[in-house]
Amino acid sequence: LGEDVYLLVEAVPLGYIDSRGRFRKPRTLPAKFSPVEYPDSSDFRFLGQVMGDIEIGAMKSGQDVLSGVPVSLHARVLPQHMGVFATTGMGKSNFMKVFCASCMKTRQFGLLLVDPHGEYVAGGISSTGEPTKGLLHFTAGKGEGLAVFSTRPETERQKLHLNTLTLEYGDFRASDLFLLFEHSTPQAEVVETLEEIDGAELIAFFSETDFETFTPDSYAGPHTHIARQLGGFHTGTLKVIQRRIRILTGNNPFFRHRGSSLPEIIKALHANKVVVIDIPGMGERSELFVLSILTRTVLARHKKERGGWGTDSTGDRQQVLITIEEAQRVLSGGVRGTQVFRECAMEGRKFGIGLCVVTQQPKNIDARILAQINTFVVMGLGDRSDRAMIAGSAKQDLSAMDTEIQTLDQGEAIISTPGIPFPVSTRIHLFETYLAGLNKTSNAGIREGLASRF
Repeated sequence: LGEDVYLLVEAVPLGYIDSRGRFRKPRTLPAKFSPVEYPDSSDFRFLGQVMGDIEIGAMKSGQDVLSGVPVSLHARVLPQHMGVFATTGMGKSNFMKVFCASCMKTRQFGLLLVDPHGEYVAGGISSTGEPTKGLLHFTAGKGEGLAVFSTRPETERQKLHLNTLTLEYGDFRASDLFLLFEHSTPQAEVVETLEEIDGAELIAFFSETDFETFTPDSYAGPHTHIARQLGGFHTGTLKVIQRRIRILTGNNPFFRHRGSSLPEIIKALHANKVVVIDIPGMGERSELFVLSILTRTVLARHKKERGGWGTDSTGDRQQVLITIEEAQRVLSGGVRGTQVFRECAMEGRKFGIGLCVVTQQPKNIDARILAQINTFVVMGLGDRSDRAMIAGSAKQDLSAMDTEIQTLDQGEAIISTPGIPFPVSTRIHLFETYLAGLNKTSNAGIREGLASRF
């Protein structure tokens, strides 16, 4: 460029290819004056040996997309938890739909997703105003790989062939109230006292009891064991709990005396299906209520099947990945009632349960939980503290990619996961394009099995 102006390029060696074509971690620096070339798909062909089976996109090199190098996650490591981190509008929903479609295609584990906006099932409108498709448009995969449990009106459920979502009072536990309401210290003590009581009994007791005249000694109803436990609490505190339980039962039409979808949901998860809990129009309280019950039930079932001890061996055991959208609501420090999610994060892998943590604010996630995540999908993060939190928690070194993470375009991501030897810059498939390819491939397979003439 001139006598006193130079271009200085800094490079970090990722590794080398040995004589057998296998990738190795670097042990020495490249020789001086080694040739430097711009890479193409053939240079990364070796990655095909280490990629997994859940395809999500294609590798990027600079501004180019290497379509011949698909990026795929390993299904076997996902119960060790996955994090999806991005600011608004960077493509989290698109990524999750691509991820779900690939899970429907491969059926390596069960995936649970609560959808309060109705976007994953039938599509909707993107953040840019463009119409989008949903998982029901994956015509080849929806029959075998997808199960949807919905609160939509019956006519709409029949039209879309959706299952009905119902939860019964027996599925409820007192600690679910922590996610839905703020509690004073006395109110929290009541909830903790009642934690082991069956939900149906608890709701019946608070529905039938007049706390204006309540005393444990004068109580003549069928739930004397509950009345005795509440003898030391002020009736004003008990009235607050009563009012909140009435709000819970009155505002959620899918919550009823008897009849629960939970057995069918768990059966679908153990059949390695993508299970979408479709509750469009429901508020945040309803979403967290459903998610809490589902997570607790799945964890309890897996613990029971493994004798409560768990195992580090994958074997043929059932694997389930539970998605938590806006995860900072339940995984930040100091939030009461989130014990079931924390237990999944800390010990879930022993019981075949992983969390898919989706958030715009990784700095607000408890650092101890971030440290348990093994697979990172990092889309554009503008906040330096968010990027520092991710770099400090990832198993692979992301510090050198700080600027790249900050400047990622919509739909681009840095993938760091066990099994792939270094962080990979990735262009996530556009769901509609990926979906068209999946449907085309499936239709072609059907045609190949037909006779050319009849």
